[in-house]
Amino acid sequence: MEASTHYPDGMEGKLKKAATYFEYDAEEILKDDYAFRPDVNFLPGATYETKDLDLTKPGVRKTVKRNEFKVTTEEVLMKADFRNVRFLANFITEAGIIVERSKTGISAKAQRKVAREIKTARAFGLMPFTTMGTKSFVFGKTMEEQDADYEYEIDESVGADAEGKNTFAA
Repeated sequence: MEASTHYPDGMEGKLKKAATYFEYDAEEILKDDYAFRPDVNFLPGATYETKDLDLTKPGVRKTVKRNEFKVTTEEVLMKADFRNVRFLANFITEAGIIVERSKTGISAKAQRKVAREIKTARAFGLMPFTTMGTKSFVFGKTMEEQDADYEYEIDESVGADAEGKNTFAA
């Protein structure tokens, strides 16, 4: 007995539409600026799940592990100044917490100087007190809340039937 390919609830049409949903250029992947998901960065060697490749859902941004910042005590004592925000930014986490001495490997004197200079820079408004809930602090980038930073492109036609009504809505 042969299995039926006809679905009485109209699912066959929906499946066919979903299977032929994407239009693509066969030469597109050969272009230099090609990205499978332009809204998500897939780094070489990074792991991802199958759901990360689903183009019908907005991409989830994964936090990128920061490169370890290597510095010597002498370098800290020379460069640490509240006006050198780019250098001091290496000593705070994304949450705005000063990185502890055991992680930086510098002397206690240098750590005290870094902490004092970060606090001075914060008092002058050169560095944020915290970045929790907002974008992480990057020297030279604006910290203004911009709606484009938090937007995802969502295709409204996904989940719509032939009349354009949303099939997912209750």
